[in-house]
Amino acid sequence: MTEYNDKRTPNSDNQTSNGQVVTDPTIKVTGNNAADDNPATLWLIDDDAALRLVLADTFEDAGLDVISFTQAQAAWTRLNDILQGSAEPLPDVILTDIRMPMMDGLSFSDWVHKHFPKLPIVIMTAHSDLTSAINSYQTGAFEYLPKPFDLDDAVATIYKAINHQPNMAAKSNTTEPDSTPTTDKPADNDATFSTNTKPVRKVSSANKTNKVNDDKAAVKTDTKAQSNPSGIIGQSQAMQTVFRAIGRLAHSPITVLITGESGTGKELVASALHQHSPRRQQPFIALNMAAIPHDLIESELFGHEKGAFTGATTTRQGRFEQADGGTLFLDEIGDMPFSTQTRLLRVLANGEFYRVGGQQPVKVDVRIIAATHQNLEELVKLGRFREDLFYRLNVIRLPLPPLRTRPEDIPALATYFMQRAAEQMNTAPKQLHPTALQIMQSFEWRGNVRQLENVCLWLTVMATGDTVMVDDLPPELLENLPSHLEAQPAHTLSSQNIPQNHSQPSPVHHSSDVSNWQQALATWAEQSLEQGETDILQVATPEFERILLTAALKHSGGKKIVAANLLGWGRNTLTRKLQQLDMS
Repeated sequence: MTEYNDKRTPNSDNQTSNGQVVTDPTIKVTGNNAADDNPATLWLIDDDAALRLVLADTFEDAGLDVISFTQAQAAWTRLNDILQGSAEPLPDVILTDIRMPMMDGLSFSDWVHKHFPKLPIVIMTAHSDLTSAINSYQTGAFEYLPKPFDLDDAVATIYKAINHQPNMAAKSNTTEPDSTPTTDKPADNDATFSTNTKPVRKVSSANKTNKVNDDKAAVKTDTKAQSNPSGIIGQSQAMQTVFRAIGRLAHSPITVLITGESGTGKELVASALHQHSPRRQQPFIALNMAAIPHDLIESELFGHEKGAFTGATTTRQGRFEQADGGTLFLDEIGDMPFSTQTRLLRVLANGEFYRVGGQQPVKVDVRIIAATHQNLEELVKLGRFREDLFYRLNVIRLPLPPLRTRPEDIPALATYFMQRAAEQMNTAPKQLHPTALQIMQSFEWRGNVRQLENVCLWLTVMATGDTVMVDDLPPELLENLPSHLEAQPAHTLSSQNIPQNHSQPSPVHHSSDVSNWQQALATWAEQSLEQGETDILQVATPEFERILLTAALKHSGGKKIVAANLLGWGRNTLTRKLQQLDMS
């Protein structure tokens, strides 16, 4: 099987048998352009001082010699000096952020790739959407690291880049420095990253989080969703794998087989592969095999000559001819008749076919992208799908994750669909109450993203008020409430019954009557003030946070990223709070 996988680990002496990176400070990783006794050199470019410090410590612990830059402009100047004949050696790898003042990371990567084509660049960004991934690979980047990322994964990626191929000097025919590309993009200061498995030297928590902007708990307008031309949205690790695959495959003519349940967005992915490919100026033709009568599929695909059958009064081009030079997307390929599979196999083999009733071969240049929700291997075993055609199509397999496996993407998707539905209805977009959103995130979504889109349209039409409450959700979402909500009827979860400060349990009064925690808090506050105590907010707040952290970590099974999402915090905030509250 040739399923797309970006989890490969590099061949390195600094790994255990299970792929874990060993970060002994005495280890030295030698580069391809360095002497055997010298460590490999990493140039680290990021305008975020806190993140730069943590990453520099991490890579130094991993045996690398790290040179840090606050701006890509400074690194460009030193590379340009090397281009002019400076004796300074090239780095073995460069790790750069995208959004920085003066020169952005993509412009820098593009310039480096033109003048030092063998110098690997790894691009990292907190804006981990499809456009960023594709743009990164189009500039010649070796890899793309979406934040938050695990530091072990970052070290493994850098090792892989160093071991990939020897670095080369500048192009000999280039003697003049290029003009510096500049941008007006804002600094990428909302970086968050995971440090739960990678030991690093201690850094002040205040410094670590000085410039880090946390995620917001409230469901609000996502500007990235509005500006996303592909309509593919996701911050989950599963979707980052899809984004990487699209970025790597877009410029290749290779055949891709997209698999996944109905409603996961297979046609959107196929369209994105086409729109970011060299064929984007040519047609993108989509054809659903399950929607065409079997006796008309061959004519639909290959066209027919005049008089080929009753009713064929003119010569007609098929989809293959219409897609010549572009991309043909064959959806639900598992429903293609067995006889048509034989003809398709010939086209895939030599790019030729005959129209129905035709005598002359027609030559076409078409990239094939196929998709199915069925298990083609099982269809092959059952004799319903040709084995040779399966291997022709299964060059690169790109599986799409079902929505229920990536609930963290539901808020952004719901916001996007609510905005789009509001535009269709010419009304203001509605907001989702946090409890309603929680129920949506726990729903199974058997219809996947398509079902979520339909629910958002239904809510836009049927829900009253500007905020969608639990009572406004369609019945199918309320049939099987999460276990922690089952104890309360659905009507008790409306805005009239949910406390406005429901995220703040009593900090000092552990009453068994959890439904009346506000009264317990009020009683404690009054008693404290009567006793002459001051700064009671400073006393209460850490206890609030301690209880919330404990509950969230227990609910998430100790997974910090999940706990941070439950609390509406960023990953860095949760780590900082654990340190401040001395909670190990």
